[in-house]
Amino acid sequence: MGRAALIVHGGAGDRPAAQRASSQAAVEAALEAGWAAIAGGALAAVMAAVRLMEDAPPLNAGLGACLNADGEAELDAGVMLGDDLRAGAVGAVRDLRHPVDLARAVMEDGRHVLLVGEGAARFAAERGIERCDPALFVAARAGAPPPADTVGAVARDAGGHLAVAVSTGGIAGKRPGRVGDSPLPGAGFYADDEAGAACGTGVGEGFIRTVLCHRAVERLAASAAAEVAEEGIGHLARRIGGRGGLIVLGRQGPPAAAWNTAHMAWAMRHEGS
Repeated sequence: MGRAALIVHGGAGDRPAAQRASSQAAVEAALEAGWAAIAGGALAAVMAAVRLMEDAPPLNAGLGACLNADGEAELDAGVMLGDDLRAGAVGAVRDLRHPVDLARAVMEDGRHVLLVGEGAARFAAERGIERCDPALFVAARAGAPPPADTVGAVARDAGGHLAVAVSTGGIAGKRPGRVGDSPLPGAGFYADDEAGAACGTGVGEGFIRTVLCHRAVERLAASAAAEVAEEGIGHLARRIGGRGGLIVLGRQGPPAAAWNTAHMAWAMRHEGS
C-alpha cells in the first residue's frame, strides 16, 4: 500500500508571461478534479484531470488544440496502467470531443494499443464515444494565441497502483497526418507499478528519439522522482538539443517536475503534504 499522489501539467513551452495565469488556473482546476476522483483509483484520477484540460481553451488539447498546416485539428491521446502495462492510444483523430476517452476504450478493449485516423473514428462510433463537428476545434482557436504543448497527468492511488494519461493537439502548423510522442507508450508516457510513471511535454520528435518516458521510469526504480525528472530533461537537451518538460512519480514519495523551456504549467498533490 502507498500514499496517494497526483501531478498534472498543461504543457511546456515559450508561453508569454501574460498568458501564464490562465494556463496555470486550468491546470490547478484539473488537479482538483483528479484529486476528487483518486479514491476511485489512479486511472479515475488521471482521466478526470485530462478530461478537464481537454475542455480548457488555454491548453493544447481538446477545445484548445492547435491547428495543422491545413487549418484543421488532429488530436492524439494515450492512457496506461502500471499494474499490467495495459495501454491504449489514438492518433490524428478529428471529431472526438474527448480523445482521452477513446484512448481508454482502446486500452480496455485490449486487442490493439494504437488506433489512428478513420479507423479510430470507426471504433469510437462502435463504442459510443462522444463525437463532435471538427469545426468546433477550429472555431475555438480563432484569434487565440498558440498554446503550449500537450497536457498530461500521473497518479498513484492508495493501493500503490500507477496510471498516466495524456492528450494533445500536437504542434501548430504540423504536416497533416503527423503523430507525435503523446500516443506512443515509452516516448510520451509510461507507467509500471514496479518502478513509477512519467509523462512528457515538448516537441514530440525528441521524446520519440530518446524514448524518454520509458527511460525515466526505469530510473525511478532506484532514484527519487526529482532527480529523475532533472536528469531526463538534461538527457533530452544533451543528446539531441531537445526542449520540453517531464512529470514523474515513483512507487513512493512525492511527484516531481522539470523543464527547460521558458514556462511549464503544472501542479501536484500527495498525501502527507
